[in-house]
Amino acid sequence: MRMNAKWFGVLAAALAAAVATPAQSWRQVGPPGGTVISLGADPHDSARLFLGTSDGHVFTSTDEGAHWQLLSRIGTGQDDVVTHILVDSRNSKRLYASTWTLYSGGGGVYRSDDRGHTWALVGLGKETVRALAQAPTNPKVLVAGSLTGVYRSKDEGSTWERISPANHPDLKNFDSLAFDPRDENVIYAGTYHLPWKTVDGGKNWAPIHQGMIDDSDVMSIIVDPNNPENVHATACSGIYHSVNSASQWTRYSGIPFVFRRTQLILQDPQNPQVLYAGTTNGLWKTSNEKDFKRITPQDWVINAMLIDPKNPQKLIIGTQREGVQISENGGETFTSANAGFQHQHILDVAMDRDHPERALAVLTFDTNAFLATKDGGNTWAPLGPGLKRTDVRHVYAAPTGWWASLTKGGWMKYEDGAGKWVKAGLFASPAVAPVADSRTKRGAASRASASASASRIRTGYMPFVVNDMAFTREAWFAATAGGVLESRDHGATWKYAGSDPFLKQQAQSLEVSVDGSQLWAIAGYNLLYSSDKGAHWDAKDLAFVSAGNLRLHRVDDQMLFITSNTGLFISKDAGRNWNRADVHDLQFQDAAGSSGALLVSLQRRGLLASNDSGKTWQRINDPLAEGFFPVLQSSRNGALVAVSATEGLLSYEPDSRSASNAGNASLFSPSTAQQRK
Repeated sequence: MRMNAKWFGVLAAALAAAVATPAQSWRQVGPPGGTVISLGADPHDSARLFLGTSDGHVFTSTDEGAHWQLLSRIGTGQDDVVTHILVDSRNSKRLYASTWTLYSGGGGVYRSDDRGHTWALVGLGKETVRALAQAPTNPKVLVAGSLTGVYRSKDEGSTWERISPANHPDLKNFDSLAFDPRDENVIYAGTYHLPWKTVDGGKNWAPIHQGMIDDSDVMSIIVDPNNPENVHATACSGIYHSVNSASQWTRYSGIPFVFRRTQLILQDPQNPQVLYAGTTNGLWKTSNEKDFKRITPQDWVINAMLIDPKNPQKLIIGTQREGVQISENGGETFTSANAGFQHQHILDVAMDRDHPERALAVLTFDTNAFLATKDGGNTWAPLGPGLKRTDVRHVYAAPTGWWASLTKGGWMKYEDGAGKWVKAGLFASPAVAPVADSRTKRGAASRASASASASRIRTGYMPFVVNDMAFTREAWFAATAGGVLESRDHGATWKYAGSDPFLKQQAQSLEVSVDGSQLWAIAGYNLLYSSDKGAHWDAKDLAFVSAGNLRLHRVDDQMLFITSNTGLFISKDAGRNWNRADVHDLQFQDAAGSSGALLVSLQRRGLLASNDSGKTWQRINDPLAEGFFPVLQSSRNGALVAVSATEGLLSYEPDSRSASNAGNASLFSPSTAQQRK
């Protein structure tokens, strides 16, 4: 992936110091928001909140959600989904969390004894734990629900025992658990297929689905703390209510069927008739346990929710992509509360070199996947229609606006005036001349016709897959599956950048000097070079081409990197000679740097840093630096920007020159403008 323009970060930390003290390395700079999986509150301090994500990160807030900061990571991978966070009802320093993993086949129950700063696996390792509850009458007792059963701990999570029968055809795939507030032995459990209940601590289980539609995935169960006979459950078939401890259920009819995938339900702690239902189509509310009304936008997916016990008018909800939203008036209005929570899942980023306050981010979502900012990241807005996220290969900040290369070849560009994406980029190629048949009486005429045809140009939309783009004042260049191309009319038409055969080999990567006079490209087995703005090109064999997946990265006009599947290669003489960096057997993704301070990202996860022009390297050990970074970027003032697949955009500066700017709310600073290409 490529960023084709400027990005400016502010962070008061030196790169060398960051390697020695990596915890002080990074600052998140947006876009704000992202996916919230779970929320937890300290029962002794309602202002202290905890937030769990889909990649093991735990954030905390000490002002009831107004501001957030990254606290820690649960698990050893990047795919731990934090399904629940509980704060011990007796000891605010002790927290419990349940997890399952997206890919690596793990999960478990974790405990923290220092307010979430560090976590230890205390049980059910490798279990997909989707439910967790603490007994109100005996806080030492916990229950956890996984795909294989219900497990109980009587010693604060230190040891666990199964309390549901093994290999039962129905007592499996647990999604929700709840204790009776008067008796730790009475436990409600929801599965992918209807709810169950035990009244003797798990010795015996009975189905409790009378009145519930068959095959309902019971996603949450709550028991009224003041009236335990009053029980609510949410399922894929709707919201259910029982007034006799789940002996009989009645389904609410207020929410239309299409919105019945209700993931959670909460009861107002001061008014049991007020209920909030979090669905995949917004948050719904009833004030009479009967008439539900949606109180958020329909496209909000509600994953978690808290109600202030002292002020039930204050609601805190965690969403699928809008992050944290807070209402101070019982849901009449909501405001974004994502200060410090930048957890967007980003596929690619483009940054405008001529207008440094403009940037475009591509998210993993199928709707509103393209977010753009015009004010340095203070606000972001989705772009108009015409392009699907799944059709995009890369995005670019061309001098005239946003461009996107497509997975099936060619480009689309965004027209601001029309507010939509349109097809762009015509390719001009010589027509194939027909073979003259000398046996015909008109042989001479046929040969003349063939000559005329050869001089004609066939024009159509770009047929090649575009791997990279670079821009100078005089021309645009593209590395494509068909070779190196150029445009002299701002992308309207394209042709080969020259007649040399090596320019028609598949090209993977492009770079350009600051003044546009020098160009480099990787095509086939060669490094291509031009010192006259693309008028003439030379080719040099790359001896390490077998390393595979070669991508070119420019630090300055003399220092270049090539990342590959099996190594990192450095040139300090504009590409004439190359040496392998002393970091072996690693797969590299991207590289950036300036003034001897360098960063490289790995294809799997993590970052390596060097502060001696690549002589020695060290891994950055920071919670923010543990993920996957598809794009790295550097600016003239030495700031480095890493685009995280899960944490948004991160700013990292190799000296303290930006300390005076640390309070600047804008993510961009025109005074430090620098183009990479």
